[in-house]
Amino acid sequence: MAFRSADRGREALDLPDGTPPPDGIYLEVELAPGAGPTTLERKREGTRQGAVTVTANGIRRIALFVPDDTRDVFDAVFRDYAFAEVEGDKIPKKSRVEPVEHIRTARLQTFWRDDPAALPDDSQAEMWWALWCFTDRVERVDELARRLGLTVGGDDTRLRFPEVTVLPVHGRRAAIELLLFSTGGIAEIRRATDTPAVFTDELSGMANDFVEDLAERVTWPGRAVPAVCLLDTGVNRGHALIEPALDRDDLYAVVADWGVDDHSDIGHGSGMAGLALHGDLTAPLADASQPVLSHRLESVKILPPDGFEPNDPFSYGAITTSAASLPEISAPERPRVFCAAITNENRSGAEPTGWSAALDQISSGADAVDEGPDHIRRLFVQALGNIGDSSRADEISDADAFPGEDPAQAWNVLTVGGITLKSDIAERGYRDWSGWSSPGDRSPYSRTTTLWRSSQSPIKPEVVFEAGNRALSRSGAEALSGLPSLSLLTTSKAAGREPVSPFWATSAATAQAGRMAARMMAERPDFWPETVRALMVHSARWTPHMLAEFEGPQARPREKVLQESTGMERQICVAR
Repeated sequence: MAFRSADRGREALDLPDGTPPPDGIYLEVELAPGAGPTTLERKREGTRQGAVTVTANGIRRIALFVPDDTRDVFDAVFRDYAFAEVEGDKIPKKSRVEPVEHIRTARLQTFWRDDPAALPDDSQAEMWWALWCFTDRVERVDELARRLGLTVGGDDTRLRFPEVTVLPVHGRRAAIELLLFSTGGIAEIRRATDTPAVFTDELSGMANDFVEDLAERVTWPGRAVPAVCLLDTGVNRGHALIEPALDRDDLYAVVADWGVDDHSDIGHGSGMAGLALHGDLTAPLADASQPVLSHRLESVKILPPDGFEPNDPFSYGAITTSAASLPEISAPERPRVFCAAITNENRSGAEPTGWSAALDQISSGADAVDEGPDHIRRLFVQALGNIGDSSRADEISDADAFPGEDPAQAWNVLTVGGITLKSDIAERGYRDWSGWSSPGDRSPYSRTTTLWRSSQSPIKPEVVFEAGNRALSRSGAEALSGLPSLSLLTTSKAAGREPVSPFWATSAATAQAGRMAARMMAERPDFWPETVRALMVHSARWTPHMLAEFEGPQARPREKVLQESTGMERQICVAR
């Protein structure tokens, strides 16, 4: 009966063309209240046990996946128990069958392991779901989710355990049900609640323990690997998640008297370092993964600390050129990607400047053409620039009024803007607020190039990574920046008392772009820097949200999401 009901449900699934049909069904198996520990999963039969829920009166309900090719074996267990001849006390399959009270077709509720009230009744209700997937079927779930137009969290947002991988997916309840019963890859379902706020607020007193645990699980890189070279405020090297991948000899400053430590009040350079090395720390701190790092860090301080003369804005071209030469002289054989999140604030990049021209020269190697065809080419990853903070939403609501900042207009650099997949607010005092941007839309921190002259300016940004979201009050009048639950999590400047901190805006996006580039260099050391840049740009895909904008009468999507296609784990960024 349960099989027949499940088959009817399977026939009714409306799958996209070309999608492989399901290769099994889910059942809900109910155990008697007095049944002891019982495992329904049998490896030889290919059955898999998923979510286990317990009712108030002690009844256990178990989600069980039964493959089509062993269905007869599963069915025979119960037939043998019911109809086989009994010799003495030897009842066939007694220990396996007698604890079972009922078997019925599984429902979405069978897999729900969260507060029952949190499961939306409306089939069209949208939210972030945490899909606990069987590890060997994650790719199947991921692929179909994207074909269904769902927003899937990037590699850095996934929790990894020995037998399951937790995949965050945003979409309608109806689509999640279709995904569930079409793939046979989901063990249980919850709300997606993992945010940086867990470590900055709820578990802040245990943050050092989580950091030390992750540091022990990481396989750290050697010296002969590519590096992300940060051109920033310096880095505080004494952090358990930074020190093994950043030698003292790889810390520089364009002016020696500045020192090499991170002098920024907010620890900007140290925050960039954590994201460039590990990505968003929220997932790896919480899971049991064993990351293997294939790249390392370098740091060149290009901003003066307090007490020194500020840099002349007209000298940044020379400063950047000088900064790039320092690690190249010290470690000339090491491949590297230069990563800069500093811009000429409020200076539009609509026209070339000395700074953008200098970046073009040193990226293309035009500064050393006399060296012949083997002159150094470099990959520079440069932030587009941020829309400043304001508590009045109307002052910063029109992103097109904030043009990308100098030197993001450089033709030969990889310019990075921001997207966001973050929308759920966890902080208690802001539960009635909402994320400014919808998942998959432009981050409200990120500038645009609408006001650049189309006939004279390059099309920018080329790629967009997660930059976090702003919070918007219920009335829509107030805006708030930097909520941890709408941000990324990275290493803090104050490693001892506060080892992790939230980080956001196009700085966060740029650090992640540098990380992806370095990992690609590590996997394909024969690639030129411009080849790495081209792969990142031309392997792009639109987000579901951007595709949906095409349906509107005035829709004009600007960016596309990159799915890395070099054999590495998938990362999310966006290309124009």
